[in-house]
Amino acid sequence: MRIVVGLPAGGAADVVVRLMGEQMEKSIGQPVVVENKPGGLYQLAVQSALSAPADGYTLLYVNSSFVAVQAVQKRFDLLKDFQPLIKTGETLGVLVVNPKSQFKTIGELVSYGRANPGKLTYGTLGVGSYEHLSQLALERAAGFRGLPVPYKGGPETVNAVMAGEIDFTLINVFTAMQFVPAGKLRPLAVRNSERIHSLPGVPTLDEAGIKLPLGRLWSGFVVRAGTPLPIAERLRQEIAGALNSPSVAQAIEATGLVRSLSKSPDEFRRLIEGDLAAMTELARLFDASKR
Repeated sequence: MRIVVGLPAGGAADVVVRLMGEQMEKSIGQPVVVENKPGGLYQLAVQSALSAPADGYTLLYVNSSFVAVQAVQKRFDLLKDFQPLIKTGETLGVLVVNPKSQFKTIGELVSYGRANPGKLTYGTLGVGSYEHLSQLALERAAGFRGLPVPYKGGPETVNAVMAGEIDFTLINVFTAMQFVPAGKLRPLAVRNSERIHSLPGVPTLDEAGIKLPLGRLWSGFVVRAGTPLPIAERLRQEIAGALNSPSVAQAIEATGLVRSLSKSPDEFRRLIEGDLAAMTELARLFDASKR
């Protein structure tokens, strides 16, 4: 069995998927290989998964960004090309800058952006990615316009901030906490309704008066459309069992990610449908495909 991940190795998604895969190996009694296929706005990962038979031996790790890419690029269709299996988790986001940045608060960054249209640069995973739409939503809510710079994944985006190539980016808590305690990144705001325990001194965007229309970044798994339902159900149960095992659950919590399992494939499908509608509207409002 293989699990295709459309992101580089070493990020939060990769860590969680590999932990889950190791646990699944024990329960199903066969090797589980994780294949990283970054690039092409997930197109490489999607094509890799679609090239395999609909027999349940290939899983595709997906997240909110896949839905954003579908809304803007329309190169694939998660609900026609694939069968949703299970939502597995959610990720809290943090807006970070270089520790030597002139911006000490989110208010200072926003004020600069308003006074200097198009001069603030931020990292994304490409035009139309969830990160791109999120930052466009941030621009709209805060009243400024920035310049997106594409990267293959979260680690590359973080390196760009630390190298001073871009001014800021929104990343997940897991990635942020690898650098914030050491003073390599400065967090300005968290994307959550409440402050988070790992960064108690960092205000929320809500506190700064910035309300974003998109919710938390979620993750989950799908298989090729046409996979027999009994096989799909077995896979769903195996994934849930792996994520609920004490060792994996403890390891996931240590990353700062949040386990959040959907109750059924239909519930996961409805989540994708809802996000697709919201992101399609956001993409239309901002004309994201031309930015």
